This record gives sequence, C-alpha cells and structure tokens, in this order.
Amino acid sequence: MNPSTRPAATSLTPDSAASTAPAAPRSALFARLQARPALAIDGLPTELAALAPGHVHIVYAEPSPARDALFWQTAATALRGPATVLSARPADGIAQALREHGLDIDVGSALHHRANLCGLRVGQRGANLDTLLDALQALAEQCAARHSVVMVEGAEACFSWDDGARLSREGARLAAWCVRERLSLLLVLAPPLDDREDTRRPADLGSLHARFAGAAHLAQVQGQYTWEVAFWRDREAVLASRSLPLRFAADQHRLMVGGAGAQGEGGDAAAAGLLAPDEHRVIVCRDAVAHERWVPESWHLVDSNEAAVASAGGAVAATVLLHYHGNRALETLAEQVHRLRRTRGSALKIVVREDQEAMRQHYELLLLNLGANLVIARRTPFARVQAMLEGVQGQVFSRPLPADYRTALSAVLTGSAIGYVPPADFIDTVRGAVEQGRTIRLPHVLLRLTLLPEVAHIDALRACRMNRTGDICSADADSVYVFFFACRLDDADAVCRRVFQRPLEALFSGELRCGDAPTIEGALNAFAQQATEQALPDYSGWLQAREQASEATSAEGAVVSAMPADQTGRITAGASPAQRTRSTLPLLSPLDALRPSASAHAAARPKPRTAPTPTAVPLKARE
Repeated sequence: MNPSTRPAATSLTPDSAASTAPAAPRSALFARLQARPALAIDGLPTELAALAPGHVHIVYAEPSPARDALFWQTAATALRGPATVLSARPADGIAQALREHGLDIDVGSALHHRANLCGLRVGQRGANLDTLLDALQALAEQCAARHSVVMVEGAEACFSWDDGARLSREGARLAAWCVRERLSLLLVLAPPLDDREDTRRPADLGSLHARFAGAAHLAQVQGQYTWEVAFWRDREAVLASRSLPLRFAADQHRLMVGGAGAQGEGGDAAAAGLLAPDEHRVIVCRDAVAHERWVPESWHLVDSNEAAVASAGGAVAATVLLHYHGNRALETLAEQVHRLRRTRGSALKIVVREDQEAMRQHYELLLLNLGANLVIARRTPFARVQAMLEGVQGQVFSRPLPADYRTALSAVLTGSAIGYVPPADFIDTVRGAVEQGRTIRLPHVLLRLTLLPEVAHIDALRACRMNRTGDICSADADSVYVFFFACRLDDADAVCRRVFQRPLEALFSGELRCGDAPTIEGALNAFAQQATEQALPDYSGWLQAREQASEATSAEGAVVSAMPADQTGRITAGASPAQRTRSTLPLLSPLDALRPSASAHAAARPKPRTAPTPTAVPLKARE
C-alpha cells in the first residue's frame, strides 16, 4: 500500500466492498456474545488458539506450506464473518491461496458482507511502521467492523529489527492502536535473519512483544513442523513455553496437532496426518524403472537424476527415486543427493536404486551419510521396491549432514595402493584412511598376525593375494599387518579366507584384531615405535622378483605344453647345455641365496626304495 495516496483497500471482489462510513459501535454485550476468532490448527487447545479481542498477536514463520495453511485457513474461516485480511501477495496469488484452502471468492456470497480482502503494497526501501499503521487506520475508518480481527501477512519490512528501542516503540504503537480501534491484530511475519556478514544484528524480540497478547513460532525442526509458543494470553491467564508437533491433515491443507488423531479410535495413518501435503508425491528418474513393465500412474517420471532434483525444487516431504549408473557416476550422484538434502530439508525422502552394477558397501554408506534415506539393491522385485518406498513414508532424516560433500567423498575414494607396502607407507596410509573415514563413520579393520617360528615373512606375504584397492599389508620383525579398507569387523574372517591362499593356522600363531579408530591407532603406534627402534626390511623387491619368476615359469610351461612332442624334443636336443639349464631353473631372489641348496637337501634326505621287479608266480598244481 502506498502511504502517499492512502487508499483504504484494494477490494478483489464486489462482495468485499464495504461502506465508507464509519461503522456504528456495537454494544459490549453483543461483542461478548460473538465467538472469539481462533487459529485454524486442529487439535490446538483453545487457550492457545483464541485471539484476545483488542490485542496484538504475532506468529513468526518462514514461507512454507505450513505457513500458508496456518494463515489462509485462518483467513478463510474468518472471512465468512466480519474480518479483514491484508497480504503482500499479488491479487491473483491471494485469490489462488484462498481457493486452495477452501474459499472461492468468485462464488457469490462466499464472503461476509462486512469482510474485507486487501492487497498490501510494502516496498523494501522507505517502508516503516507508519506505512502499516496508515493502512490499518484507513481500514478502521472506512470498512473494518469493530470487535473483529485484522490479519496481516508479509509486513516484515515495516519493522526496525536491528534497533531495540525503536522496535519497542513500534510494538507499543500497535498495541495502542488495537485498544483504541477495538480490533484484534494477527501478524504473520518471517523471523528476522541473523546475517553474520552484516554488522547489524537483530534486536531482542522481547522488546516488540512487551505489550502483545501472544507470540509464537511456526518452526521446522528435523523435518517436523512444531508450534512453539513463547507466551499466549487467555483472558486472565498467561501460558508460556509450550511446544506442540504439527502435521497436515491427510485429505485437506489443514494443520493439526501431531498425535491428536492417532490417539483416537483406530489410530490409522490418515488420522496421524502427514509431514507435508506433498508426502504422497513420488518423483522418479526414468532410468530407475526402465526395466519395469508398469509403474503407478501417480508417479512423476523425469528423464534424468538432474531433472528429478529440479522437479523436487519446491518439495517438502515428497519421495525422490534416483538411479545409480555405476562407480564412474558416483561423484555426480553424491553431489545431487547432498544438494537435495541441504536445500529441501529433513522431511524429503531420497531413495537410490541400483541397476546394472552393485554398489560397494562404503559407497552406500557415503550416500546414506550425504542425505539418502535408502539404497535399493539391484534385482529387487518391483513389488518389493514399492513396499520399501511405502516404508520410508513418515520418516525424517536425522543424520548429521556434512557441510561439503567432497569431504565425505574423499573418505571413500582410496589411492592406488594395493597389496604390500613398506612399513612407513603402511602406517601413513592407514592413518590417513582412518582420519578421513571419521566424517561418515567408515569402518576399517587392522589385523596383526603373529608368524609361526618356521614360517618366513616372504612366504606369508606371498600367500596374501589382495585384489581390492585400499587393502594393504606390511610386516615387522615377527608379524604381518593387514589392513582392510571399508570393512566391518564381523566380515574379517570371510575376507581373510578370500585373501590368503593358505590356511591362517598354517602361517600364524595368533592375531590381534582392531575394528575402531582408538585400537587401530594404538596398533599403529606400536608398529611405528618398532620401526623407529630397528630397521625393518622392505620386501617389495623380493616379492616383485618372486612374482616375475612365477610368471616366467608359468609362461614357459604354457609354451612347452603347446608344442608337439617331437618338436619339443628337437628343440631340447638342439639347445646347448647352458641354455637347457637356464630354461629349467627358476629365477632366485636374494632371500633364496640364504637357504640351503637343493643338493644339500638331497644328500641329507634318505633315498627312496627301489620299486620291486614284477615276476611271474606259478599257480599251485591241482591234486
């Protein structure tokens, strides 16, 4: 509303027009017989819902479906009687909001003949409380009925939020105006933001509320809307510090106190209410259901994961089904899940479905920590998928959300290390993996396996065949250390059976298992101290030489077996004695030079017995 022209009101329909003459004051008895206006929240106690006549009530609420339901349901009910509603929305937005909440102003006699529906034009620059008071005074003088309620939405720019003394005077002026005009005033405003980059901070709101009859906050905590009452006057009593959970009615855009309906007869899901009106909405990436012959008609199909994220831009408690393309698209999927959860709140349901490639366990843990509610394994029947989506309805995401998805992503992306690494590199790699995994509580397992006296380090390390990036091993003076990346302690036995080519009891005499960060750090400290006190050998060269020797032997055996017998004999006969010797002996590592030669073993070993020569045994002659 422009304060320079001071129009009384901008009527949206002929029914809302009122006489310009001041309304005649009604008798006090008639005013007392009128029903007190109340907030449209089903199940809210009367003492917390009623608006005291001739007083100011203020409700802080961010723009949301809950704020729309509170204000416009209350307005739709009040406009059927003598009430006045001012909103900063455009005219078509006001009509649409009322229509969505059960009041179509285009229908004849939809509004009371003393009801007023007006648009409030408040600019960000130059607006102050005088702008709002001029509009209210014009309505009071021209068309507002005494002892009625005036509802205002979106007048945040009219208050001096950063000046406590001025804010106190503004509250006192509003309270005095309500008493003088015998009108109740309900303000629904967005709470002032505390911008840390701005030197001006919001003043104490208590100075504004000093002469008000009620102050409440419609907040959203962990996806759940709550009605937090700072204080609320009920005739001669004052109620303070009350908090009630709120839900949405299942069949209409109305707020209700959570649990009120569930305690009644039956206690079904419809009576319990919804977290938001869009809780039954399902947004699905087309690739996630590409192999299904049928999908529900109510599902909203989009072409890609990014399109699904864009479609959920205004969602509060809807379900978003994303598609897992594989490990190469993990970073993009992680960013999309984190963006959805950070921007849309805790009530949104985010589900990821595997398709051609199964997701690794630590990748699944990453997505769950970045905001996903559920990861559906591949080859899950579609009927089971629908049941799992129904199972997450009503849930609220409660995990702590990382500030940056890249930090959590780095915890599950390992380096190129695999298999044996030297002791110093082993200690640094394991410490780095454990520290990065703290962000998403990624489990790891560290084993210290004590060698049997007759088993050499090189034999135990050769028996450890690791094929997964991030799994590494090393050795000290008498033990072998094995680190399994992103592994749970309960799975260590199965992983050991897959990694070691020989039974553990044939190589080791005992083991120490570490499955949490403190015990892993303790074992690494002991390993590091031992490496400092004595020089531990590096078995990288020996293992590489052994591996090359094994590959050369297996390759030569394959070539020889592929030749015909007569050709093989000719090649062997034509070769020199030195060549024949070189082709049959494997390569030796420096460790093998320390062991006794084969001739020494042969001399010490007893010769096998000669097989007996078969002879004919005569049959016994018959008598």
